Amino acid sequence: MDEIVKIAVEEYEKKPDGSWVCVKNSDVGTKLQRVIRVAPGMIFRKGVKFCGVDIAETLDKISAN
Repeated sequence: MDEIVKIAVEEYEKKPDGSWVCVKNSDVGTKLQRVIRVAPGMIFRKGVKFCGVDIAETLDKISAN
């Protein structure tokens, strides 16, 4: 199972409904050494996987710190 090891929270904006929207091109690095390119405008919701990873869950964890 893959997991996110590198993501820039400042490239995303949290919306009032709890979802996250990408605000600029973002490269997400994974444990399996993949790089996932995320385009501006893409929306992520917790529990929904994109390319095998839950981007919203990871952003929630990072932003809580």
